[in-house]
Amino acid sequence: MGGPKARLFTFSSGGWVLALALVLTLGGTLWNLRSLLDPSRIRPRGDGRDPASYGFDLASATIPRATIAASGMVADALPALEHPATLAASELPEKYLVRDDKVIGVVLNGEARCYPLRVVAWHEIVNDVVGGIPIAVVDHPLSHAIAVFDRRAGGETLDFGVSGLLHQSTLLMFDRRESHRGESLWSPLLARAVAGPQAAKGTRLTVLPVALARWDDWSRAWPKTRVLAPIVAERDRYDQDVYGTYAGSDALKFPVDPLPPRDGRPWKAVVFADPAGTLKDAAVDPAGTRTEVVGPSGTTPVPGTFAYWFAWYATRGPS
Repeated sequence: MGGPKARLFTFSSGGWVLALALVLTLGGTLWNLRSLLDPSRIRPRGDGRDPASYGFDLASATIPRATIAASGMVADALPALEHPATLAASELPEKYLVRDDKVIGVVLNGEARCYPLRVVAWHEIVNDVVGGIPIAVVDHPLSHAIAVFDRRAGGETLDFGVSGLLHQSTLLMFDRRESHRGESLWSPLLARAVAGPQAAKGTRLTVLPVALARWDDWSRAWPKTRVLAPIVAERDRYDQDVYGTYAGSDALKFPVDPLPPRDGRPWKAVVFADPAGTLKDAAVDPAGTRTEVVGPSGTTPVPGTFAYWFAWYATRGPS
């Protein structure tokens, strides 16, 4: 009765098994976290709330700093498409495009190409080359900013990404640079750099001809058109219309100042402006039981930019 009590989990009694298990568990945890602990790991840019957290040079902004807002997403959360694959109309998967689907149409040096809105909306920018010209196709659903730009600016060919920042509820693009040094922010509605070295130089973008059309109309007008090919892994997302409710109301998701007066155009009326800023309402095209906004010249691309009236007014004024 008075003998020494047995000691638990000594090495001789099998405690080494528990110790080894703990070491292996700790080692496995550290191995799984190695990428997070790697100081060279590429971390997301921006916290979704504070514009300063995105690492862009906002001190050099040529637009009021207070009008720049974080979108709630990190930079490149919506990945711009880079030189995407294209298909001929006869090669398209079944139901990838139906007759009333809206497309952004481009024709350069005799080469026709189109980009379905419901696809580009999930990327907001497409870096591409059409007719030998490097272009950026932009579609920002919050402001309905739709435009095509020549990516040659400031003596170089730029590659644009989605910064995660907004100006008057419209995306700000950024030009990708190694180590992020010397990047600039660009406004599609102003067609120029608004922060960074290119803003200091006053660098502008060339606005190229664009059409906004129904697929049925575009494919008949340009039967040899190439079409942005679907990304198979994203097909489920492309079938979702997450902006339908937003487009059908006056509700805004981000601060905009100033807003147009209520006694004029509806805030979300779609307008079209030529490169000089001359403004007019985009054409309205009855399509079956719906009324759809289309380009001012149907399927013939013309230089200019589309936008919701509220975004254009806040950015450019009542042109």
